[in-house]
Amino acid sequence: MNKNTRIGLVSISDRASQGTYKDLGIPSLKDWLKKVILNPFEVEERLIPDDKETIKAVLKELVDEKKCDLVLTTGGTGPARRDVTPDATLEIATREVPGFGEQMRRISSVFVPTAILSRQVGALRETEDHAALIINLPGQPKAIAETLEGLPAKGVNGVFAAVPYCIELIGGPTIETDATYVKAFRPKSAKRPEIIDSLILEPEGKADSAIIMLHGLGADGSDFGHFREELIASGAPLESTRMVLPNAPYIPISMNNGYEMRGWFDLYSLESRDREDAEGIKKTFQLIRRLISEEESKGIPRDRIFLGGFSQGCCMTLYAAVQLDKPIGGFFGLSGYLPLIDKEEVEHVGSAIKSPIFIGYGEEDSVVPPAFTQISVSYLRKLGADKLSAHGYPGLQHSIDLDEIGDLADFLATVLR
Repeated sequence: MNKNTRIGLVSISDRASQGTYKDLGIPSLKDWLKKVILNPFEVEERLIPDDKETIKAVLKELVDEKKCDLVLTTGGTGPARRDVTPDATLEIATREVPGFGEQMRRISSVFVPTAILSRQVGALRETEDHAALIINLPGQPKAIAETLEGLPAKGVNGVFAAVPYCIELIGGPTIETDATYVKAFRPKSAKRPEIIDSLILEPEGKADSAIIMLHGLGADGSDFGHFREELIASGAPLESTRMVLPNAPYIPISMNNGYEMRGWFDLYSLESRDREDAEGIKKTFQLIRRLISEEESKGIPRDRIFLGGFSQGCCMTLYAAVQLDKPIGGFFGLSGYLPLIDKEEVEHVGSAIKSPIFIGYGEEDSVVPPAFTQISVSYLRKLGADKLSAHGYPGLQHSIDLDEIGDLADFLATVLR
């Protein structure tokens, strides 16, 4: 399930916001976006006066609360005293992206020498679990289109050609464009984020909690289609829990001679962890962040969102427990281990490590050696996981049995109280 792109449109004008004249900025932007963007997107509109504090508050709301991936403003970019859009943007930004402003002035200079008076900026606003690109555009509809599309006949690219790749780089969704208007540019080496399709199992009533369950290598989400019912039968209070069962993309698996199968990251060996797919692990982690954010946007409190996984899914679950900056309801990992131990990629430890964590493994597992799991348990505790419970099951191989389901049900019953 791929998240729709959310776009904030902000028209900044004293007179338009007072009703003195009709705003043309937002309608022009909406029409342009509808003809250029091919995949579904959602729009948040705001019409506000040229007041710096108001602009700052609206930009923060659109990024922090509405989770917009892209925010486009129009108006208020000149040198007049009331033109404060760039100032407000930079004050709430975490980083500037200077190339956007430079290219916008280059485009405008083809038409008017006063383009050098424009103070338009492009910038990023980043929070713990989200990031957005903010671009200040001109106020006139014709200038908006020229700035976004560029001047192909003169060999001048518009700024929107770089927007999709920028949004992907900061962890946002994929944007596809109609090349008739704008051909989105991506380096040949760039990999687009895989669209994650998920099996969503809703409860009979309104959901008040959610479990995101990651399957193992070569499997898919349907493997856990009855998992909620099995946990309920063992005493877990999941009658109002939504199950989110994402499917990993098909990728070549090195230890299987490059054969493509569903996997969260590449595997090189089952016996050694000397070589690990750090890039693939980090890429899947960004998808996990998005899945958690989607549940929050559906009204599920963060402390009632749980991430679990089996085998490779367990590896990603434990990695997320270390990396996430904010706690969630809890984590449970079955028959797996924490990847990238002692690698620089795991040096960041977020506060999610303080969430409740359940780890279960078979003591006769011939796929993931029990020693891998035991080392991971010790390492997680060293990192600060003081609510971690680990359970080894005699005779259990690389699977899940009723004893483990019972213990996991008890864990969920405790944390959901």
